[in-house]
Amino acid sequence: MTARRWSLPLLLSALLAAIFCCVPDRAAAAGPQDDGAAKVLAERYSPVVRLQQDASNCEDGEQFQPTDVEAVLGDQQVALRGPWRPPDLIKPEPEGSDLRRGLPGHFLDFPGDPLRPGCDYAEWSARINASQPATVYAHVAADPGFPGQLSLEYWFFYVFNDYNNTHEGDWESIRLVFEAATPAAALTTEPIAVGFSQHGGGERARWGDDKLEIVDGTHPVVYPAAGSHANKFGRRLYLGRGSEGLGCDDTTRPGADLRPRVAYVPMARADYLQQYPWLAFEGRWGERQRSFFDGPTGPNMKPSWTAPVQDAEETWRDDSTTVPGGTVLGPSGTDAFCTAVATGSNLVRETLDRPWLLVLLLAAVAGLIWYAASRTRWSDAEPLPARRPRAWGQAVVSALRLFRLRPGLFTGFAAAFVVLGLVTAVLARVQVARRDAPADLGAPTETATGFWASVVALAVAFVTMATYLALLAIVAATLDRLDRGDQVTSAVLMRQLVSGWKPLTRAALQYFVVCAVLLAFVTTIPFAIYYAVSRAFAVPVAVAERCSGAAALKRSRTLTKGRWWRTAVPLAIIVGLGLAVGPVLGITLLLGTDLSPTLINVLSSMLFALAMPVAAVAVVYLYFDRVAASPPGEVHPVMLGPRPLDSSAGQ
Repeated sequence: MTARRWSLPLLLSALLAAIFCCVPDRAAAAGPQDDGAAKVLAERYSPVVRLQQDASNCEDGEQFQPTDVEAVLGDQQVALRGPWRPPDLIKPEPEGSDLRRGLPGHFLDFPGDPLRPGCDYAEWSARINASQPATVYAHVAADPGFPGQLSLEYWFFYVFNDYNNTHEGDWESIRLVFEAATPAAALTTEPIAVGFSQHGGGERARWGDDKLEIVDGTHPVVYPAAGSHANKFGRRLYLGRGSEGLGCDDTTRPGADLRPRVAYVPMARADYLQQYPWLAFEGRWGERQRSFFDGPTGPNMKPSWTAPVQDAEETWRDDSTTVPGGTVLGPSGTDAFCTAVATGSNLVRETLDRPWLLVLLLAAVAGLIWYAASRTRWSDAEPLPARRPRAWGQAVVSALRLFRLRPGLFTGFAAAFVVLGLVTAVLARVQVARRDAPADLGAPTETATGFWASVVALAVAFVTMATYLALLAIVAATLDRLDRGDQVTSAVLMRQLVSGWKPLTRAALQYFVVCAVLLAFVTTIPFAIYYAVSRAFAVPVAVAERCSGAAALKRSRTLTKGRWWRTAVPLAIIVGLGLAVGPVLGITLLLGTDLSPTLINVLSSMLFALAMPVAAVAVVYLYFDRVAASPPGEVHPVMLGPRPLDSSAGQ
């Protein structure tokens, strides 16, 4: 037998293999002593969970809790399905041992339809959790790339993610990092960092940071957001536009403290698979769906399971974006963003398995926009005379041209809204300061803060509407006097409005009170819409035709009689555009820039301040269009005495 000859490369390879074979795998080498210390560590730092308050309606609040996986596996309504299409049933009521083989491409199917969940998942969760305590799974792991550091990760399993991207199954975690090589060493120190999972990323805090609440010296407090279960550090409305998710996470209504049972997961793979064989599962913990409606993979498939510190370095960020508190002038850009993302997600979810419906809806919207734009006229839109027929497009162009001809008029109107916006911003800061005041400084209770927020919101709404009505009155008086060749100065206009404040107030109060009462009941909302349109010209009538409040409301109804739809559509377009430009700018900036939400809200409020004067002038032009279209013999309301200040004509 000839001797075996070794080349230099083979010798080097053998030497390296021998070296690496001798380097112990920290998890594989973990013994009973490590697990004992790790279990004590897991109990010492177990989290306090503040879920959002439950509600009797499954559409509101938080309907799910951290669930014991053993309550899911073996349930008669759960099935294991294969990777084929359509997915074949592998086994009903699968147990943990059925998942030991890994089974990539397979998935667990829960009872319900994730695209149209209704109350199915909430009711199922309540049933399986009725006899099981809330549970969190604790796992201690070292990171080969960061020797001398240790991770303690707590995993929460929820049976459903009731967020914008609804899906079955939801794994979330919080992670503590220690400057220690062993669990026993970690018991002698404190964590150096804490990270909370949030959608595709996470947020870090140092142990002892102000934003990290700690109970009894060692238990971090976590606020899972309603529906999404993204783990947050406090009570806020959080705005996501990247790794933070897309949409808004709400943690503003936490319930009582929940201390889940800690289920310790041994460090060594062989040990934890013996106790929890389902941790070998490589499939999805929820029904397979397209896009981001797919069920998630389990903890063992996440990078943090084997490289927790490296994952923290790559995915954790220092803070989260919050939606500014308080009330803003006009529609809030951030609130519009939250609503738009939720609405868009619902639309995608409802049409994911019916693409023809999505195409039909988009075509209908495009058709309506095209029809509205093509059925109007934009040219021949001179601002004077005011009393002449105008399409809604001409009314908008006439308003813009009037401000170009009389920039002082526009500046004054816009300045009024800008000042109102600044006052609103100050009130919002006061409101937020009251909410955030520390307890030892006598912070108000949640009820008191909510009351203050309601008072501020009502005050801002009232002042905004009063400013808008004053704007309508001033514009109507200005155009009326320009049409008649009368003098137009700020002093003259102010005297005219002051002298006619009673009919203006009567018309405005009756208009808004009746609308508010009718809007309070679902069955009377159609009547509210009819009333709002048919009396929309009451303020311009009271000013331009010098009549009482009751007569102005009656005259407005007469002007729209037989022309209700021809009035409602232009009003909806003009007022809708005035209200929408600010939120559209806000959504665009939120998606396309890194500007702070507070600055974006200020910018959208300022654009609202610029747009509303244009909308108000266009509405007054629509009034004069209806006047010009009135039959020649139509009876006008009785004037309240002679038109004031006419002696100034021609001066």
